[in-house]
Amino acid sequence: MQLCIWEISKNDTLVQRNYQRIRHVWRELAFSGDSHPDEADFVCLLGSPARTVVYDISLPASLKRNAEREVLFGELVARLPVPAESVCWFYRACGGGKFRVCAVHREEMARLLEFARSHSLKFDLAIPAVLAETPEEILQVVPGEAPPEEFRPVRCRALKNLCLGLFALTVVLLGVVILLRYHDFARERDRLAGIRSAWEKELREERRRFGELSADQELLQELRTAKIDAPFVLPVLDRLTSGVPKTMWVTNYSQNYDSADLTLSASKDEPNLYRLIGENETYAIMNLRKSRGYNDTVSFFVKLRIKH
Repeated sequence: MQLCIWEISKNDTLVQRNYQRIRHVWRELAFSGDSHPDEADFVCLLGSPARTVVYDISLPASLKRNAEREVLFGELVARLPVPAESVCWFYRACGGGKFRVCAVHREEMARLLEFARSHSLKFDLAIPAVLAETPEEILQVVPGEAPPEEFRPVRCRALKNLCLGLFALTVVLLGVVILLRYHDFARERDRLAGIRSAWEKELREERRRFGELSADQELLQELRTAKIDAPFVLPVLDRLTSGVPKTMWVTNYSQNYDSADLTLSASKDEPNLYRLIGENETYAIMNLRKSRGYNDTVSFFVKLRIKH
């Protein structure tokens, strides 16, 4: 453990002392101009303020340790010639139930802190030199109030600088990784945007073609509905009426462009009907079937393909 002591003499001279404990023995280190007091484990400011009183107080051995502070403060208040609010107090256990209690007027303590502020001193504890001087005694002092936060020493500067450097390096590396990932993302986004643009262009072209095909289909349907260029019915009927016998007549005829369905009724069966109305230059028989009906009548169902 290392201990640094800032000691202010009565003529306002500032002296630095450094100690190191090796195997429970404190050894004073030679002062080095480049040594930093913040590197020590504990920094103490020793002063010799005026209006300081010291009392030796004995407490019963049966007193609990957690009650020592309250009892000592009560004993100090009983001995002080001034109100307790106007002093800063400290105490140190001397062993055997004996304690040394010190009280310093707040104005004197404020002057001591102002001197430390003017010299930019940082310390963990500021105590009167009459209360403790050796390293062992200094570490046994318990303050009534902790020093202001502005005087707290900044320790582990090298470690903090290392952590700060590592943090900055991490931020830089993270920024580089994010930048590279963003470039990859930008390239992928541009590639997908190109694919999407080509797909939308192709979709528009297919829709245009589909619209043209739909228009052509509608036009073709209209043409078929109008039966433009459809084969004439008259030659078919003329060929049928001239070819069938007098006992047979056409009862139904329907035509869809070059396909025609007709029904022939006869009073008797006609086995040579296919030969009588067979394929010729006007039409071709695609299907022929017959059905026997009421009173021995026969119905022939013929499907024709009309030639142009």
